[in-house]
Amino acid sequence: MSDTAGAFADALVEQHASIARAQFLEVDAVTSLYFRRCDEDELAGRNAAVQGEFVNVEVAFVLSITEYAATRMITLGCDLRLRLHRVSAAFASGEIDLGQATALSEALSNVSEDALDLIEKLLVECAAGCSSSRLKARARGLIARHDPEGAVARRRRAQEDRDVRICAGVDGMSTLDGVLPAVGAQTLAAKLRAMSLQVCARDPRTLAQRRADALVALSEGQLMLECSCGSECVRAGSLQPSTAPPATILVGVNASTLLGFDDLPGFLHGYGAIDAELAREIAADGTWQRVLTLSDEDRQTLCATSARGGPVLGVGKRVAAPLISPAAVAARKKFREERTYRPTVALAQAVRTRDGTCRFPNYGVRAESCDLDHTVSFDHEDPERGGLTTELNLACLCRKHHRLKTFGYWSVRQVGSARLEWTDPRGVVVVTKPRGAFCDVDVAPDVAERFRLSESHVVERLFRCRGRGVEADLEYLLDSTVAGWRRARPKKISGPQFSVPSGLDDPSPF
Repeated sequence: MSDTAGAFADALVEQHASIARAQFLEVDAVTSLYFRRCDEDELAGRNAAVQGEFVNVEVAFVLSITEYAATRMITLGCDLRLRLHRVSAAFASGEIDLGQATALSEALSNVSEDALDLIEKLLVECAAGCSSSRLKARARGLIARHDPEGAVARRRRAQEDRDVRICAGVDGMSTLDGVLPAVGAQTLAAKLRAMSLQVCARDPRTLAQRRADALVALSEGQLMLECSCGSECVRAGSLQPSTAPPATILVGVNASTLLGFDDLPGFLHGYGAIDAELAREIAADGTWQRVLTLSDEDRQTLCATSARGGPVLGVGKRVAAPLISPAAVAARKKFREERTYRPTVALAQAVRTRDGTCRFPNYGVRAESCDLDHTVSFDHEDPERGGLTTELNLACLCRKHHRLKTFGYWSVRQVGSARLEWTDPRGVVVVTKPRGAFCDVDVAPDVAERFRLSESHVVERLFRCRGRGVEADLEYLLDSTVAGWRRARPKKISGPQFSVPSGLDDPSPF
């Protein structure tokens, strides 16, 4: 590149950064207007839920843009001001532009607060050299790696919004728009491509046109795409009308993840990173191929030169999916989670729901504001020697009483049924019980005894409600509390002659 061309490139970079800084100032001004109108609505006594609801109309009129575009500017501005401070700083300095800032805002919109800081930091560090689409793909990978539980929960919620819409267009055409789960979308794409390749070389349609025609053919129940070559097609009779072309989706995932030893993200070809749980679901009935890979360090050690080859050392034969027991995967995950210091989201919610408040005697700080303390300290160097991360070894303590326990002023131990036995510096012992909304600690003993799930009259009353919507709930409770009940459950239950299965002798309380 000549010096002149290099100077023009440098000027282009600076001009782009200058535009990005101006874009930030515009978004920031719109955000300031939004908060100003919210304050005015608050002073006028308007409900907080509708404060600032017409700002997008005002911004759209002032800037001569659509109300949708104005709403997006307000959403981005609120994110930059309230959540994404690193993205805001990079945008303000011109390191990233409006498109990149918007992509980061959308990608990080539902990330849990615990993982947000790290993921935002990693994304901003690489944002300057990435396009918006590349940033979103990288964000999916980081979120799946650093917020796996949140990724699973958000995927499940997002699947509820799946939809396909058809909008009338011009010139006799319509637009088909849809939101599909990633796996289903890739399966459909592979199916349409396979059908579009069924025709002969003389077919005049482009690949895009054939894909569109294949979708219509699928909707009509056809499994083949008819050729439009206009003559006796050489493919005629080569495919049976009853045979559907194969649709293959490619997923890359670590063997250790499939076995439940970790929750590293998988990679869905054509989409990007997916959470470990989804990868396991796809692999359960898929065809497997072993792919042996080498890291850079491995390659330098094993190969004559580090430049020889790529990360893939070899690919094995296709084999049927091995029978990996879901119970075995769950057991490995539980084993790993118990030996990890930070509790999972599900475990943390269970402990906070159980405790309700700080578990120190006579103290009422809400559980949401407390730390989750390991009653027996977690050994970071060798978790096997220290207290495991389990519900039986966790309790909610506010920061003050957490420090009081850690420094040894008071001692505490778990004594069963989630009760904590505290000993003060004088040797006085106090036992505290969980105070959560679902811990009926004040129920009379005779009432608690009367409503044990294993009692025959309780089970009989519940089963008499069959058809009233409680049978499924009962089965869930039985699955959760009475081991082996399905194995002994009678095939037919009728009237007052109901007998309790032998598997219901478990004294677990309801």
